[in-house]
Amino acid sequence: MRVVRNTLFAAALFVCCQHALSALMTCSPIVVDAPTMGAIAGAAAQDAAETEICNQIKSKFQTANLSQVMNYMAKANSLSGKGSTADYWSNPQVFTLGAATTLSVNNITPPLSFSEFESFAKKYKDNPVPDGGTGVSANATLGVSFRHMGFRRRGWFDPKNFNVYFSLLVTPQINFQTYSFKTTAVGTYIQYKALPMRKIPFGLVTWGGVDLGIGYNFTSTTLGVSSTDAITTIPFSASGQTGTYQPTGTLTLNYAAHLIPVEVSTNFSLLYFLSFAAGIAADFHILSSAEISANIDGKVKIDGQPQGSDYARFTQSESAKVTTVGFRAFFGPQLNIWKIRVFSLLHVTGDKSYAATLGARFSW
Repeated sequence: MRVVRNTLFAAALFVCCQHALSALMTCSPIVVDAPTMGAIAGAAAQDAAETEICNQIKSKFQTANLSQVMNYMAKANSLSGKGSTADYWSNPQVFTLGAATTLSVNNITPPLSFSEFESFAKKYKDNPVPDGGTGVSANATLGVSFRHMGFRRRGWFDPKNFNVYFSLLVTPQINFQTYSFKTTAVGTYIQYKALPMRKIPFGLVTWGGVDLGIGYNFTSTTLGVSSTDAITTIPFSASGQTGTYQPTGTLTLNYAAHLIPVEVSTNFSLLYFLSFAAGIAADFHILSSAEISANIDGKVKIDGQPQGSDYARFTQSESAKVTTVGFRAFFGPQLNIWKIRVFSLLHVTGDKSYAATLGARFSW
């Protein structure tokens, strides 16, 4: 009898352990346990429900692909600081003062219509971690021209052809609903007029020459989602039963970028009121990275009712860095209203990153 009892106990222990291991290994790092579904419709239904919850969490939080997603995020963030510091259009004589913001994406098709923008926004609303990267940066800029200073020309080198720009933005932590955001952006840029401006005789076009530029940009951004109610709602169905998973917890993204852009640009103005700029660049990434930290937990509801023993949770962190050198093209218009400049600049890189800069400045 003792042998039989011990055998039955070992078998029961083995089954229990197998069930626990199955829950832990369903889709690591996610742990799901939904015994209520098994009590309602059997063990097969419980397995189906747990598998479906795992698949939904994988899709919305990219738990199986976070390393690649962080690479997308790092690429997008490193591009977000471009174009908002230097003035490529105005050819200032004394100084410029302005502000601009840049939105960037990687591995995502940029929205070109209102309906595409709605789909883009919905993708981010439904998926806390979508399969792509985005970045946003803003700063205030002061530029100083050496044209009015008393420097003397030395052969081909003319110090008066220099423009120097400084940009800065520091925000405290900004909280909105379940989101938090804070950023620091610092940049400097030196621009040299290698070929002088030329006016077309009897024409309405002024060519701004060719500018060479080199700069340094540092950005540090933290974006967080935290909720004790629900970060998002994940529906699922299995064996005729429906359910929802409303996870709580924290999700934090940390970006950092140290970047040296080396650029060649040109510009021309038409009837003074409209200017265009275009250029190419090599971006040297000293260090550009993205890191995510997730600690998610929550009850699983069956047919709208929370169950005490049904849950899903995961804890995960991943990071990725950007390759050393990237290449970029940029172009865009500027509207000139007296000394006020309203400008837009589009950026395209060789690694499927896209960005748009919008801003305004006072140029003297």
